[in-house]
Amino acid sequence: MDAYQPPVSSAGPYGPGPGPEYGQAGYGPSYPAPPYGYGSGRTNGLAIASLVCSLGGLVTCISAPVGVVLGHIARRQIRATGEEGSGMATAGLVVGYIFTVLGLLVIAFYAVGLYFFAHMDLPNQS
Repeated sequence: MDAYQPPVSSAGPYGPGPGPEYGQAGYGPSYPAPPYGYGSGRTNGLAIASLVCSLGGLVTCISAPVGVVLGHIARRQIRATGEEGSGMATAGLVVGYIFTVLGLLVIAFYAVGLYFFAHMDLPNQS
């Protein structure tokens, strides 16, 4: 039995160099970069205001309904003009409606609590 003999290669000590089977695949044709400002259309200002007012409703309790109104106006403007910001207007509407309903529930529970507290029979302190 003969001892194993490694194959003779002229590739050098680090293996074969990049040949046609080891080369990088082509990436296809290159396309030019889009023009400056492409895709970054104008965002509707009322959509931004709707989201800000709706989130501010967490603190002020009065700006959430304002955010709902601004959100509806912003969505109508976005449909008419093609501006960006539809997601912001929708988020302003959802958050505004949630905070408005929560605010109304808090006011209702407060009013009911005051009514029952005012009509509660207190024991005589004499």
